[in-house]
Amino acid sequence: MWRRGECYRVALDLADPELVQALAEAIQSHPALVLAGDEDLPDVVVTDRDTAAGPVPRLSVQGGPLPEDADPDLIVSAAHLAAAGLRLDRSEPAAEPVRIALSPREREVLALMAEGAPNKLIARALSISERTAKFHVAAILGKLNARNRAEAVAIAFREGLVLL
Repeated sequence: MWRRGECYRVALDLADPELVQALAEAIQSHPALVLAGDEDLPDVVVTDRDTAAGPVPRLSVQGGPLPEDADPDLIVSAAHLAAAGLRLDRSEPAAEPVRIALSPREREVLALMAEGAPNKLIARALSISERTAKFHVAAILGKLNARNRAEAVAIAFREGLVLL
């Protein structure tokens, strides 16, 4: 889980200079990500090149394939999730799509959770009490059948409930 002041180093190994520029700009505007320097050991690698494990899809983050038309915001979000230790794996879609009904307020809370906001910040951003924020987070975890906030964000990302 991201903590205030903690940054993940992202390396860009891409052939398309326009995509590199767009991602660099998106990463610079994200509070938890920084571009890895030449001497830095990156936490996350975004690549479209072959790896030791063999060819990768057109675009991947830590080996997890992304859609060919992924926009920079989606790629940055995937990098953030990968840096937080979540595995990106699109190997087999679920047989039946999961339909999860979240209230508009729960969607707002989930979006803030996806940014790494703690309950206190969620409460402040939505002008609700910290106790109410905690209640919404618990409801989201239950509806998504998630064990923790990181898993809830990963599920929400996978199911298209939140675009990071």
